[in-house]
Amino acid sequence: MKYMKKKTAITTISILSVLAVGLGVFAYITAQQSAEKERYISANYRHAFEELVSGVSDLDSSLKKSVLVTSPSLAGAVCTEVFGKSQTADMALSVLPFSATELEKTGAFINKVGDYAFALSRKAALGESFSEEERENLRALSKTATRLSQCLNDIQQSLGSGLVDVEQYERTIKSFDKQESQVVPETIGDAMSLSESEFPEIPALIYDGPFSEHLLEVSPRLLEGLEEIDQNKGRKLAAQFLGLRPEQVYPSGEINGSIPSLCYAAEFDGIPISLCISRNGGVVYDMLSSKRVESVQLSAEEGLQKAKEHLERRGYKDMRESYYMIRDNVLTANFAYVQDGVVCYSDLIKVGVALDDGSLQSFEASDYVKAHIQRQLPQIQVDAQTASAKVPPELEVLGTETVLIPSAGKYELLCHEFECQDSEGLRYLIYVNAVTGEQEKIMLVLQDENGVLTI
Repeated sequence: MKYMKKKTAITTISILSVLAVGLGVFAYITAQQSAEKERYISANYRHAFEELVSGVSDLDSSLKKSVLVTSPSLAGAVCTEVFGKSQTADMALSVLPFSATELEKTGAFINKVGDYAFALSRKAALGESFSEEERENLRALSKTATRLSQCLNDIQQSLGSGLVDVEQYERTIKSFDKQESQVVPETIGDAMSLSESEFPEIPALIYDGPFSEHLLEVSPRLLEGLEEIDQNKGRKLAAQFLGLRPEQVYPSGEINGSIPSLCYAAEFDGIPISLCISRNGGVVYDMLSSKRVESVQLSAEEGLQKAKEHLERRGYKDMRESYYMIRDNVLTANFAYVQDGVVCYSDLIKVGVALDDGSLQSFEASDYVKAHIQRQLPQIQVDAQTASAKVPPELEVLGTETVLIPSAGKYELLCHEFECQDSEGLRYLIYVNAVTGEQEKIMLVLQDENGVLTI
């Protein structure tokens, strides 16, 4: 018996010894893997920072050249170069362990320069040289790029000479988040933050692009001149939109954004509904039902008809459906306003319909509220037949429409829309400017059993 106990003890000790050795080996391998991973991350961060420094330096050089350009052909080449360098710098910036707010000005500058250059390259493609205002803008952007490039080069020189490394910055911040009483040592993040605080003012750019200064001053066109409503008035209008009594609708908050709004909540057959209404004019522009649609009883065509009926019942006339998508048994259709036979794509309303009973599931009209007015449409200078020459000969034209499309800078362009198809059955939309006769945009049309999507 004693022999058995002794043998058991020896066996147990042996097993524990093996386990201890195994755990030690495992811990060693894990530590090695962790160190290897950190070295890999470190190399990636260092490479990304080097790419950022190089990208901004190249961007600076390209902007310096752009100021001296006098011919449209070279202007297009240089602007394309500036755009490419900005994309390289932006990608490098996205890899670094800094939040968007930490490098907000740096990121905004890089993106703005790239987009402005892209807009100028399109002008150059039409044979237009830089105006004096554009040349001054490029000169100001060049000066800012020079300062940013110098700053990044100084930071790069400091790496490894007293300043905490890029990957150490990430670990320090994580540690600091857990132990806020500790003081963060001087890091590359501190240097970048200092760069942000001393960032020069970026010139105001007015051009056909998303970073144009004129977009900051745009107010919702539909609401201009309309009186402000109070909460009680808004409650009545919200109830009217939903087909409920005012006492069934309750205020739920306010929004101070591009469309200052009053928000309401309601229930219909026990289903929560949220709704937003503009403070000026009392226009309902956002509604969402929490109903779960379990089955499909309506076809896509019937769903589209229901969506149109919901619009007309709420006073939206002259709206034409374009494309739709079906998801979770809900059909969401896009409708655009039609003025004098011209489809105005900026005036967009999205209507969601439950495919079990055709009830209104969602309503989104913020684009319509921001853009809708009775327009002075430009005169067509290039007719559809002439414009069709801009459609590649290998495409078959299925249909043509006159439309008004928004540009990147939220201006509007009168175009001929050509719906086309290639030999493999792929469909496209090609937009040709009805004033200049030049191609403006090409979109791919994707269609399956869930609807139609344009990209």
